[in-house]
Amino acid sequence: MATVRHQIAEHDVVELREAVDAWPAGTSGTVVSDYGDTKLVEISDDSGATLDLIQAPLAKLDVTWHGAQR
Repeated sequence: MATVRHQIAEHDVVELREAVDAWPAGTSGTVVSDYGDTKLVEISDDSGATLDLIQAPLAKLDVTWHGAQR
């Protein structure tokens, strides 16, 4: 059976599969810019304050929530 992977786009919530910069696998963030195979991901605290912006390769991301209707 084939596995279907959804395209990751702006406003999607993602989780890191592997560490990126100082952020360990399992860290969640929101895609704020889409550069094709690389996404700019905003990491925020529980109050919504931005902690970091990281560029993460698509291969290291899993979608946990789609932010826009498709």
